[in-house]
Amino acid sequence: MHPFRPRERRVRAESLRGYPLEAVAQALGYRRDPDDAARWRRPGSALSINRFMFYDHLCAEGGAGAIQLAGHALGCTPQAAIDFLAELSDLSLTPGGCRQAAVPAPDPRWPALRRYLVERRGLGDALVTLCRDLGLVHADRHGNPVFIRRNAAGQATGIETVTAATAREPAAAGGFWMSWEPDWPASVILAGNALDVLSILSLHLGPAIHGGCAVVSTGAVTTTIPKWIEAWNPRRIFCACDATRNGDHAALRLIEKDTRTVRLRPALDGQDWNGMLMRERAGETLETDDRQIR
Repeated sequence: MHPFRPRERRVRAESLRGYPLEAVAQALGYRRDPDDAARWRRPGSALSINRFMFYDHLCAEGGAGAIQLAGHALGCTPQAAIDFLAELSDLSLTPGGCRQAAVPAPDPRWPALRRYLVERRGLGDALVTLCRDLGLVHADRHGNPVFIRRNAAGQATGIETVTAATAREPAAAGGFWMSWEPDWPASVILAGNALDVLSILSLHLGPAIHGGCAVVSTGAVTTTIPKWIEAWNPRRIFCACDATRNGDHAALRLIEKDTRTVRLRPALDGQDWNGMLMRERAGETLETDDRQIR
């Protein structure tokens, strides 16, 4: 199998996380049960697959996403599972499957955009580069940042700029989302926009650096959990709206509607997360929410 350097492995893992589970099961030697379209069998294992989730009835184990399924069936580490899936992807096992990780083509507008995001907005250089490598941010013809919105499987559904979010598929519009790890999200942080998503990750807030946590841009203040996020079936949801009256009201409504939700608030009234990041970069000591995810 192809050896991947750490960054290449991270990029490839992101593209493979949403690989169709049925195709993975078939490659692992499973065959569909003729009496149950959702059930897949091989000696010693019987899987039920529901979109991104799977459960092995004979082993009494389950999980989410292609990487976990490959690791479960092969009894291997996540990195070995990624290598296995990468080989399948290179062999084009499933037409129209997940997108391929590739080295981005040189873009003469990128250096200026990188300087804006890193120097003007205070975002982490490694994080900005990772977004570029994942194809999640690029410059428009005027040099302004354009962020890619994705659904739960990681498929592009629209774009977000610093002023607005546009969806190509309203029924499953998704949002701009990122995490430090390729693990399937067990928790979600809801932020107002893409810059706040990257600011939260750059601040290394306690919930954001927990394994399997995705930070998501809702594109606006929201009082309901976006339906597409339920595909991840997260155990904990952090509402990271701005520290404003509207942000606090939205957080209260979310908490009232969904007991999984807790408030994650910027330290200073009237501030958003990019403002907090810029203050930290200037040397201010700021309080952060470091409650553990249970």
